Amino acid sequence: MNNEADELVVDFQGEIDENNIRSLKNTIITKANEERKANILVSLKSIYYKNNLKAITLLITEVEKISIKMGVSVDFIDYSEALFIVLKNITHDTGINLYKNRTIAILFIKSGSFKTETKVLVYDENDEISKSLYFALCKYGYEIERALDMKKFLSGVNDESYDIVVSRSILNKRVRKENKATLTLSKKLIMNLPIFMNKSAETLLSFTGLEAKKIAHSIKCFDSSLDNNSISAVMTFSGDLEGYFTLIFPRNIAVIALEALLGEKVASNDVATLKDGIGEFCNIITGAAKTEFDEKNIKVIFELPKTYTSLKDTQNYIGNNNGVWMDMQLSEKPFYMFITK
Repeated sequence: MNNEADELVVDFQGEIDENNIRSLKNTIITKANEERKANILVSLKSIYYKNNLKAITLLITEVEKISIKMGVSVDFIDYSEALFIVLKNITHDTGINLYKNRTIAILFIKSGSFKTETKVLVYDENDEISKSLYFALCKYGYEIERALDMKKFLSGVNDESYDIVVSRSILNKRVRKENKATLTLSKKLIMNLPIFMNKSAETLLSFTGLEAKKIAHSIKCFDSSLDNNSISAVMTFSGDLEGYFTLIFPRNIAVIALEALLGEKVASNDVATLKDGIGEFCNIITGAAKTEFDEKNIKVIFELPKTYTSLKDTQNYIGNNNGVWMDMQLSEKPFYMFITK
């Protein structure tokens, strides 16, 4: 298992059957929750494949269900040439990508991991697949050459001037049907969600001295059914990442947080102070997030926060798109964050 920041490798071992598929699903769910990864790579190098088309179809179906439900990308690597031929056909109408190995997966998933002068040779006997891989890599600034025939490809495999050779890989870009668990967030935003969560916890601990942590997260639209005696702040952000960042504090928790920040009593009916305080927390959190984004060369612009005492008004402003809802705790008392587009 690999613990890189944006992708995680899970080994699928043994025969492709219902029991092992169920075990793989549970592993993906656990790792997606624990590691908060946006990209999970399933390695097939240790599987026992005996040409069971029904079992492989079930594997693809179940993996895509989990991918959609969890809001993560789940792709396959380390397959044999014989298995690739089967996977290529079955994954055609899915969002599952096939990468010959982890290095090639990272080439597409984490483009910044390689220098832009990296020289890449691309080959597939299917011209459309070859072009798809070629154009997908061109936008990252790599030096790409496309082998037009097997002779050129075989020559390139042994040519040390190529840093990476891409073959037996497929990008499936089908737009998935919307359902209640489908995210409209961009892949890049999903990959950087941990920055929002970490900076929220760090900011609140730093400014209030109270421990903040994430308890759980789910994919859903904004939950306006909570106790409406809450204060919320919304910041619109744009640039390389786009969406809404929303911070929701039940009023009693807002009082506790602000009293810890200011070192003085705050009345629960002092709406103006509570709104200003939660808005300032939102400012500080997104400011810290922006600093980290800048370090990663991700350009994001945050607008001034809008504050509300009505969750219905908050929802009217940000809309009904699905997003990532995070149950948080401040000194073991609940507050919430929501990120949507």
